[in-house]
Amino acid sequence: MRILMLSAAETATGERVHDLAAGLAYAGHDADLIAPEQPSPDAVVPRLRIARVPEYPPFVPESDRLAWALQLSAGMLERATRLAASAAYNLIHAHGWETAWAAAAAKTVFEIPMVSTLSDCEHGRAAGELDETGRLVAQAEWWLTYESRKTIVPDDGVRAQIETVFELPSAKQVVIGDGPGAVERTLETYERALADEAEMRRRGEDRPPLRVHGARTGSVRSE
Repeated sequence: MRILMLSAAETATGERVHDLAAGLAYAGHDADLIAPEQPSPDAVVPRLRIARVPEYPPFVPESDRLAWALQLSAGMLERATRLAASAAYNLIHAHGWETAWAAAAAKTVFEIPMVSTLSDCEHGRAAGELDETGRLVAQAEWWLTYESRKTIVPDDGVRAQIETVFELPSAKQVVIGDGPGAVERTLETYERALADEAEMRRRGEDRPPLRVHGARTGSVRSE
C-alpha cells in the first residue's frame, strides 16, 4: 500500500505522526509524509519519504490559525501533486483540521479514499465557547470528518464528543490510542476504508451534496 500522510503538527503530536509513518514503512508499506519545514534533519527510514513544506509568501504568523493553515495547505497540495507523479497513492491519511483543505483537494484529484485523525476538537478545547475563528475551525474539523471514510480518535471521550458535536456516527470512528498495536489497527482501518470505497463505487453511490448554512454560526450539513 502507498499512503500519503499530511500533518501540520510539530511537537509531541508531530512525533506520534512520524512514528506512525515509520511504523507503516517498517511494516512494508510506502509512506510519504508531508509536514511543515523544520531546521533539524529527519531520520532516514526505508520506504518513508518526508517532504518538508516551506512557508508560502507572505509570512503568516502561526497565531493566525486559519490563514496559516490555508497557506500550509497550498504548499502541501503542490508537494503532494509532485510526489504523486512518480507512483499512485492508495489512500490519504490527514492529521488535524489544518490539513483539511489539502487533503480534500488531493482526495478529489487522486480519486482515492481518505482517513483522518483528530486528537480532540475545537468545541472541547474551548469548552463550547467558540469565537468567530473557533467556529470556522470547528467547521473545518466537521468537513474533514465528512470527507473521510473513517476518522481515528485517541479515546472514547473524544469519540463521544465528536459524535455529539458533529453528529458523526460512532461506526465511522475508530478509537486507536498510542502504544503497541497502533500500527496494526491503523492498517486495519485503512483496509476498511478502501473496502468501503470500493463497495460505494460498485453500487454507484455517492455522498449527498454539501451545503453551508449560516456563515456566522458555522453550521454545515449534507442534504
